[in-house]
Amino acid sequence: MTFKEYDFKTIEKPLRYKLMSSIIVPRPIAWIITEDENKIVNIAPFSYFTGVASEPPLVMVSIGEKKREINETKDTYKNILETKKCVICSVVLEDMDIMDKTAKEFAHNISEAEELNIDLEKVYENFPPMIKSAKTAMFCEFHSLHDIKESPTKPIFLEVKKIITKDEDFDFIARVGKSYGKVENL
Repeated sequence: MTFKEYDFKTIEKPLRYKLMSSIIVPRPIAWIITEDENKIVNIAPFSYFTGVASEPPLVMVSIGEKKREINETKDTYKNILETKKCVICSVVLEDMDIMDKTAKEFAHNISEAEELNIDLEKVYENFPPMIKSAKTAMFCEFHSLHDIKESPTKPIFLEVKKIITKDEDFDFIARVGKSYGKVENL
């Protein structure tokens, strides 16, 4: 068997991402809900997401600082740093298409929930709402930010304060390379 070597010092950034996102599989989707200071709800999916520790209960999500198309700070990044709160919902098969649409870059003053008619449910007064159709939600507070100076992506660590589940049958969606699939089928 022959191996092909990829030296990250010499390969282009798109190939780096392609290799990592194809090898680190499956990657669960963090469908993150935040609110800005004016209570405008932002919803965005992230597949560079994972559990980090259970004591304290930490998850990590990598978020690019800037929107590529409109050169603004990403709403999720900005909102978490300003309000220190977010809700991470699971994605079920029935929501896969709408979840994919929330990846589009909307202007800061436009709520994906309103624009895409996503039903929300307010569970706790001091947290953003959750997506009503989600089977699980983690209510999180900002813990820390890891600044990688040479990277436009910033890993944010979030402490899970509460988890709710609506069903024991978790049919979550994960990212595998460029496509999505139900975790139980992978």
